[in-house]
Formats: sequence, C-alpha cells, structure tokens
Amino acid sequence: MFVVFGATGQTGSMVADTLLEKKLPVRVVLRSDKAAEAWRAKGADVAFADVIDADAITKALDGAIAVYAMNPPAYQAAEMFTVAKNIGAAYVEAIAQSSVQKVVLLSSVGSQHATGTGNIMTTYFLENIFSNLTIPTVFLRAAGFMENWNSVAAIAAEKGILPSFYNPLDRKLPMVAAADIGRAAAEALTEDWTGKRIIELYGAADYSPNDVAAAFAAAFKRDIQAVALPESEWQATIASFGFSPKFSNSYSEMMRGFNSGHIVFENNGTETRKGQTTIEDFAAKTAKAQNLI
Repeated sequence: MFVVFGATGQTGSMVADTLLEKKLPVRVVLRSDKAAEAWRAKGADVAFADVIDADAITKALDGAIAVYAMNPPAYQAAEMFTVAKNIGAAYVEAIAQSSVQKVVLLSSVGSQHATGTGNIMTTYFLENIFSNLTIPTVFLRAAGFMENWNSVAAIAAEKGILPSFYNPLDRKLPMVAAADIGRAAAEALTEDWTGKRIIELYGAADYSPNDVAAAFAAAFKRDIQAVALPESEWQATIASFGFSPKFSNSYSEMMRGFNSGHIVFENNGTETRKGQTTIEDFAAKTAKAQNLI
C-alpha cells in the first residue's frame, strides 16, 4: 500500500492520481470525509488522520510500504515553526512503528540552510527530524511553486502589471508546477534505493518575473509588465492577503533570501530532476481556471 498525505492539496492529489494510474494500491489520508467518496470512486482506500496525531498516523499506515509526507500550510498558526516540528515528530514516531519501507518527504529549495530562509525553515526542521529514520528516505526539494503567481493573476489581467517580490525582474529562477512536483514524488516512491537522497526539482526551465509577465500577456492577450514591489511595501501587501504580522515577517525574510541569492539549490551531493510544465502552459491554465479570458 502506498500512503499519500495531503491528498486534497495540489501535490498530494497528483501523487495519488499518478500512483493510481500505475494501478498501484493507494491509500489517501484525509482530515475529513469531504473528499472521501471522490477518492474511493477513483479506486483509492481512505484513512483519516490529523498529521499532528501520531496514533492516527500509525493507524493510517497499517500495511503501508511507502509514504508521501508533507507539511500542510499553517500560515495562520501563531507558531508556524513549532507546528512543523510537532508534525515532523508525529510522522517519524508513527513511521518508526509501521511496516513502511521508504518515504518521500516534500521539501524546498534552500532547506539546507539553518537561517535566513523564512517560511522555508519549516522544511529545514522536517528534513532534520526525518533524518532520524533508518529506512530509505528522499527529501524532494522543489523549486518555487509557479502557483505562487496565482494570487496576482487577476491584477495582471485587469491592470496590466504583475507585482513581484522577486527582484531584479530579469533574473531567472527555478520555478516548478505543483503537478510536476506530485509526479516527481510518485516516481520516487516507486524507485528502490538505500539511505538518504536529496532530489532537487527544477521546472522545465528557469524563469524571471519578466518571463512570467510575458507568459500572462500571451494568455490574456494584453500588455503586461512585471513591477518590483519595494521592500517598504511588503508588509502591507502580505497583510492585505489576510496574513498575520508574524507570517509577514517570515515571508519577507524568505523573499530577501531569494533576492540575495541565499536561497538556491544546494547542488552538492544531490540529484537533479526537471518538471515538464512551462510557464506559458501554466499561465494559460491559470487564465482559464480563474475565468480571466
């Protein structure tokens, strides 16, 4: 049994779908029964657990040989990093008591660093906790999600500008689609290996904010220019999305880490893989999904 956590999210759902397409036995772990029937209709087994609850995770892992684990976003939590540490501890306690033979953990570019990465510190903590496992483990470090641009797609369509925390606007960075992350995780789960592996997952190509603006311009059939947000406006901009001041501080630190070149792939003793989704494909899909064309 291949057990997939986060199956209602963007990466977990693709992991489960990909494994099901391969005719493999899949159990998705949900927090509620909201999506249970849809998954059963696809042929998946369904279990319920909160990833903070080691006992519930242990039950969900009954008969499992492989696990896809991830940290659900806790952006509204008062102590986001404490939540991540507790989730990691619960996962590892449950996995250690199970029949699981291999694990793929969703991680992030920059997770090799102990400081200066803001939100990415959550995956730094998870990697260190999962390193205590004695079974084969993959840390799947994904590039920045293309989906992070979804929140400003409507602004681009309406106003012809693409606000960007990334600066300079012409510097290309690795960006990958969530679907490609899910496919890469599913592929890793079906492989055999020993020890710990770090897979650094790039997108089909590296892209700058100017490239993203050009892709949305093609999708929306209008001129769009990327515009760098001054750091003095970051806090207010992040707060406008409904996030707390503590989260705003953490997110700002992360973006400073990208812009300074601190947050990059380790590229030392790691494996490299690439997704297949181009930024043009992503922009076209986003435009259609948000009814912006």
